[in-house]
Amino acid sequence: MKLTQIRNATLKLDYAGTTFLIDPMLAEKEAWEGFAGTARSWLRNPMVSLPLSLEALLDVDAVIVTHTHSDHWDYAAQRHIPKDMPIYTQNLQDAALIRSQGLSQVQVLAQENTLAGITLWKTGGQHGQRCPLC
Repeated sequence: MKLTQIRNATLKLDYAGTTFLIDPMLAEKEAWEGFAGTARSWLRNPMVSLPLSLEALLDVDAVIVTHTHSDHWDYAAQRHIPKDMPIYTQNLQDAALIRSQGLSQVQVLAQENTLAGITLWKTGGQHGQRCPLC
């Protein structure tokens, strides 16, 4: 297994011959204003440049989007990810949103999923109580 943290929640995971891109935030450094209500809201986002080329980042078998806040699924991801890339979401609402953005191979994760012989388990999670994007 090889896990590469790209930035924020964006990860690239190579496991058993399959590569996943998780929570793609692909905008250029400082493309957006800071997030209101955060401790350092004056800092523009994303705070760092992508450490890999878009071509290298998008050389994956599937994308997993945990939720569609802009720091996990941004406009640049919508624009650059191939329209026929398999994308897995946590719920029907996120799947519908991503389909409406022109991506065609969107599936909602079940409790247990198998992709290329790899079992993916869906687990719950929660942002902190002061998440400005919630």
